[in-house]
Amino acid sequence: MTSDFDDVFGFIDEMEASAKEVELATQIPSDLFEEDKSYLPSIDTYPVKTQQEALRRLKVIQFTEKRLKGGWTEKNLVPILNQAEQELGLSPPSWRVLAGWKKMYFESGRSVLSLIPKHAQKGNRTVHTDSQSLIDEAIEKKYLTKERLSVAETYRYYKSRVIKANQEIVEGKIKRISQRAFYDRVNSLPPYDVAVERYGKRHADREFRSVGQQIEATKPMEYVEIDHTPVPVILIDDELDIPLGRPYLTMLYDRFSKCIVGFSVNFREPSFDSVRKALLSTLLDKSWIKDKFPSITNDWPCHGKIDYLVVDNGAEFWSDSLEDSLRPLVSDIQYSQAAKPWRKTGIEKLFDQLNKGLVNALPGKTFANPTQLKDYDPKKESAVRVSVFMELIHKWVIDRYHMDSDSRERNVPYHKWHESKWLPNFYQGQAAAELRIELGLLRHRTIGIAGIRLHNLRYQSDELIEYRKYNSVNSQGKLFVRTKTDPSDISAIYVFLESEKKYIKVPAVDNSGYTNGLSLFEHERIQRVRRLNTRSLVNEESLADTYLYMEALIEGEAERMRSSKNKKLTQPKTGNTSKIAKYRDVGTEGPGSIVRKNGSSNSALNVVSTQLSLDDDDLEDIEGY
Repeated sequence: MTSDFDDVFGFIDEMEASAKEVELATQIPSDLFEEDKSYLPSIDTYPVKTQQEALRRLKVIQFTEKRLKGGWTEKNLVPILNQAEQELGLSPPSWRVLAGWKKMYFESGRSVLSLIPKHAQKGNRTVHTDSQSLIDEAIEKKYLTKERLSVAETYRYYKSRVIKANQEIVEGKIKRISQRAFYDRVNSLPPYDVAVERYGKRHADREFRSVGQQIEATKPMEYVEIDHTPVPVILIDDELDIPLGRPYLTMLYDRFSKCIVGFSVNFREPSFDSVRKALLSTLLDKSWIKDKFPSITNDWPCHGKIDYLVVDNGAEFWSDSLEDSLRPLVSDIQYSQAAKPWRKTGIEKLFDQLNKGLVNALPGKTFANPTQLKDYDPKKESAVRVSVFMELIHKWVIDRYHMDSDSRERNVPYHKWHESKWLPNFYQGQAAAELRIELGLLRHRTIGIAGIRLHNLRYQSDELIEYRKYNSVNSQGKLFVRTKTDPSDISAIYVFLESEKKYIKVPAVDNSGYTNGLSLFEHERIQRVRRLNTRSLVNEESLADTYLYMEALIEGEAERMRSSKNKKLTQPKTGNTSKIAKYRDVGTEGPGSIVRKNGSSNSALNVVSTQLSLDDDDLEDIEGY
């Protein structure tokens, strides 16, 4: 009765219901309500760029994990990220971002899906598929291009595509998203990918780079940076008082002490010679400074062997001559990568300090932007002579820059140099003399009977002749040697004798004194002028007429032989006719034929048939080829 009553009015016995639920629960499969992981998205369901970003993050994490000793802290991660940038060729994240990636990756059980950028999961999940495809099309075709159309232009294209598509749809027309929503879609794109498509990879890498840390020096001359810059001032010739233009400055900067350890100034564009002069200034003792410039009160103690020379990618730093010269003088040459200026920042800041501290106050200063000149003419205003500028720049370096503290008042360069217990090795005496030779222009040449031909000159000496006599040649019968030329004086070269392991000085064969004190640069210009003068003397039209006349004459002779009525089927041997031509002295001073013109009726072929008796020994000294 009670059961019927409960069924009619819907009353339930709670205790009985609970027991039934437990019984039913045992009959239901336990995995019925579990999430079917086979339907979870895999990485290949994401866009290609999203996949690449996730894999890039995974690669950085794995690279770091293999090399990490200790916790994921800034101190431990920064050096590894710098290493990853060089070895993997990737733009690494900051250490904080990397630590965040690692946390998500480890907490997910090392699932690569945890590294999917969050922007890939953004947006309205209910957006119509057709509308989304048109959004993607508009962004791909209009926004992510080198033409860099605005978002407004991109949205206008998207709106037009939706209108056009709806013209062909009767029901279920595509719903257009608002301009604000479209802007949000564009702004949700990965900034790096957008920069790559709109501005190029190089710009994107520079914009989103991880700024590395410069290697800290522990002693003087351990890391020395070198670079060039045009000095923005027009200088005056000492004798003629005419403007010479802007000079170039090549300067070397010690990273430890922040001292300027050497420099050179000249009016030639950066080259091996300007690097050579600056290096000589750096490596050798500078005690001569006060004798040349008495106004200087302090000494310039900076000189000695360089451990690591930090250079950029200028052509003058990639020359064989520089590599060969610096091999015994520098432990290593480090080339700064493009778009990574933090690896060579000291020298760049130094140029700015020089301009602000000295050059900007000089009459004849030039401006980078011509619009800044107004009525100012640097050529007319220039007044500083070359010799005065040389004294000014030495004075500024030694008495001003070296003796002043840096902007944060941490160190004074001169005193920082002397604080170190470890000073570089110095070049003195014979070592200093050999240094000038080592820093010469490298060329490989053969020693011939006339000596060595180099720079369109000939170099010869008795010692070189003796060396050629008693040293073996290669398989081609040539004896190669290594030569060094001082670009400032080509009156002699230095030849390295391999068997004796030494250089010898070989003078130029020059009776006129042309090469005395002549630089290679001057010599090359003189040679160029000579070639131009020679070309001006050549009459090209006359040469062309002569060439065509000779060609016509040769062709006429060939045609005469082909059409000769009296030509025999068998021609006489060339060797015999050649001997007769030699005997008759056919040529410029003699006759034009081997036939005598003394009334004899014999033809050339008859003469040949008589077979003049000429011994080969009589003509053996004449070569027929």
